[in-house]
This record gives sequence, C-alpha cells and structure tokens, in this order.
Amino acid sequence: MHFGITSLIGRSTPPRKLPKSVSPDRAGILAASADSVDLPERDLDEEIRQLMLRYGQRFDIQTRLMNQQTFQAALAELLRNCPADQEIALIWIDVLNLRREFALSGSRGVEALVVHIADSLRSAVDSDALLGRFGARCFLVAMPASKSNRADRLRIQMTVDALEPMRVLGAEIRPTIAAGVAFYPADANSDEELVRFASLAASRAGGARNASVMTFDSGMNSLLLRDHQLEVEIRKGLDENQFRVYYQPKVDLITGQVLGAEALMRWNHPEWGPVPLSEVIPVAERSNLIHRIFEFGLRTALWDARRWRDRGSALPVISVNVSPANLRRDDFARLLNDIQTENSVAPTKLELEVTESMLLEDEELFIKRLRQVNATGASIAIDDFGTRYTGFNMLRQLPLSSMKIDQCFIQGIDRSQEMQSLCHTIVAMARQLKLQTVAEGIETQGELRVMREIGCEAGQGYLFQRPLPAEEFHQFLTEWPTRKRSCGFADVYQQRYGM
Repeated sequence: MHFGITSLIGRSTPPRKLPKSVSPDRAGILAASADSVDLPERDLDEEIRQLMLRYGQRFDIQTRLMNQQTFQAALAELLRNCPADQEIALIWIDVLNLRREFALSGSRGVEALVVHIADSLRSAVDSDALLGRFGARCFLVAMPASKSNRADRLRIQMTVDALEPMRVLGAEIRPTIAAGVAFYPADANSDEELVRFASLAASRAGGARNASVMTFDSGMNSLLLRDHQLEVEIRKGLDENQFRVYYQPKVDLITGQVLGAEALMRWNHPEWGPVPLSEVIPVAERSNLIHRIFEFGLRTALWDARRWRDRGSALPVISVNVSPANLRRDDFARLLNDIQTENSVAPTKLELEVTESMLLEDEELFIKRLRQVNATGASIAIDDFGTRYTGFNMLRQLPLSSMKIDQCFIQGIDRSQEMQSLCHTIVAMARQLKLQTVAEGIETQGELRVMREIGCEAGQGYLFQRPLPAEEFHQFLTEWPTRKRSCGFADVYQQRYGM
C-alpha cells in the first residue's frame, strides 16, 4: 500500500501557485490543501505544520510506511474481513545494525538505510500486503500466506532476502536482519497476539544469528515466561549477593608457575540450585543486567587480587570475561579505569577475555573498543579460539596478548593426530602474531604432554585445579609450589634447568 498526504486528508485540489519562499519539496503537501486562494506566508507555514502533524500521527515520516497505531488498526481490519479459508502471515523484521551504521555514517546513513529497506519491501510484496514500521528498527509485513504451504513460506523468505546491500556515502551497507513470522489463525487468534508472536520469533532468530526467517511455535511462549522469570531472579540475585566469583589458575606448562587466574561467575539459586551461565548470559544481555554482572565480577576479582597481594600471594594477572554488550558501552574504558582505581590495582594486572565469535559480530566497533581497552594498560586475550575461525589479517589488527585454544581441541588430543596437527598450526600462528598460547580444559597427563610438545606455553584445567572460591584459591596458591610435583612438573623443570 502506498499512502500520501492526499489520501490522508481524503481530498485533492489542483496545484496552486506557491510563493517563492516556499521550498519545492513542500509542493506535494500544499497541493493537498483545500484552499486555493493566496495566503500569507505565515499561514502557509502553519498549514504545512498542521498537515505534517496529521500525517505524522498515522505514518512514519522517513519511510512513508504506516506507524504502529495505524498498522495495528489496519491489521485488525484485515483479520476481521479475512475469508474463513485464508491465512495471514505477519513478518517481523528487526534491523540489528542501525546503531552501528549511525556510528559509521551518522543520521544520513541511517535514514538512507531505512528508506532503502522500506522501498525494498514495497517492491518485494504484492499490493494487498500491509507494511508498517514500529519504532526505529522494526519493520512489519502482513500478507496472505499459509503456514502449511511450502510456496508461501518460500515467498516469505524471499521477502526478507530482498533486503540487499546498498551504497551510502560511498560505502556499502548491508542490513543485518533477524526475522520472525507468525500465522493467523494457525498461531494467533487476534492482531495483538499475531504481532506479539511474530516479535517473539524474531527475537529468537536474533539470538540464533540465523539468516532464515524463524517461524513461531507454541514452545516459544513457555521460553518467554522462563526468560522473564529468570530475569526477575537474576536481578534479585544481584541485589541479594547470591552471585559469587570463583577462580581457576593459569599455569606455565613447563615450570608449573602460576601465571594468573581467570575469574568465573557462579550463581547458586536458593531454590533452583546452581544455574548454568549459558542460561544466565543471554537473558542478562537482553535485559542489560549483563552490565551489573560484569561490574560485580570485575570489582570482586580486583578486590580479591588485592587481598591476595596483601597476604603475600600476588598474581601477575587476573582475567575477567567480557560480553559484546559490555564492549558496546561508549564509557567502557573509563569504567575499567574507575574500578581499577577503586581497588588500587595496576591496569597491567588486568586481562580481559573476549570470545572469538564476538570479533566477527561487529568488527569495526570491537576493534575500536579493544584498542581503547589496550590504551588503559589492560591486556586482552581471545577466548575459545578455533570455535569460529578469525582470519590472520583480523587478528593482526587487534591489540591481543594471548590466544586461548578452546577445550574441544584439547580433550583427547593425545589420541588424535588430526587435533595435534590443528593445535600445532594454531600455536604456530600465535607465534607469528607474538601471542602467548593457553590451552583450556587440560584434564590428563597425556593432554599436558602433547600440548608441551607442540609448544603451547600455558594451560588451565582440572588436572591443575578446578575453579575455587576466593579463600580456597588463596590456600591453593600457598600449597601449589609443593603440590605441582604431582602434576608432573618437577621432572620437566629439572630437565630444562638442570636442577
């Protein structure tokens, strides 16, 4: 559907002669005015203002699509008049990279992108489709389609696929999309349910980072309720100090010397028991509670590191995990400085661990943010390396200090020649980049032996120590110099240093 000012006010008159002071792009609006007599300039401006106000109450000015209120009313009418044998599909499209494009291209770039998306959708759908825009980043399409019809589902996918890259200010912009679809009456009984369920499916698509359109299913409702309950409990857990920080040592694979410790968040819910972080983090990121979790983890880790130092067990480095949502904060580097100053810990004692998948999510933003972090004096490790391949050229751009090889490559490596070859190549790459390599998840003497042989410098894992709360970790630090012999370090140390 195409809507203009003329259709909005329901009448049209011949164009009149405009004063020279009125800009040409106002001609379409003034053409819709009912008065054909000459008016003073101030009256023309007021007329334009009123017309634009009335238009803006029903339509999105940038894209000329229906706004939320108008679209919802049109959708309700469409469902009321829908024949009993016809289904309606509602596609919810989230544009995930508008904030990034604003940072890169400013408001002109964002406006060009959303206009491009609106025009692409108009071209992709038939005239009987409804098009709307909810807020800044959400576009909706309602069209006749059946959930059980393969051709209709393909047509829906092709509608989303129509959002191709475009060029703005000399640079290519590619819309990053998360799309969900719900069907009436197969999934929903009302226009409100249809919109809500399509939005929920799009939210799941965004979490899955899937290029295909995700179709709503009834199980998503229970997941939504679970997520809501989990969010409430996370907030309560933070308020009531239910979260704890545990520490796992990072050791030199030749000497056994403790090189640092990784701070790991733990949540033991009073009723549910231990809650896996894999459940907590996605909900925390969607609700912005991830910032409170990070700040709590960082403050606690630095405070504990200072206590160990004061008791004679200083660590070279304390490592803290950081999520993509944390790094998107404009004030992230300043936050690091403030918390380090509060705890009297030198910036060089802090290492931030970032996941490899994060680097592929928003390359330019994260490169910029990691350079800001590095400028504070903190070091940066790339975590879980190998789970997603980050190219050599990208790694060269990053101010990294170490590379952590994911435990999936370490487990059983003494029985797999293929994994040995792969890890050998990763270690060789790290050497070219002048990065320390850390093997995650070492659990057996055989795994330790192989990682030593291929030249990996450091490691973590249950062979050395499981994660411990702060007080027990301090005890581990005092006992480790004698206990490390049981892990096989003494013989290697004596061979290398002649002791």
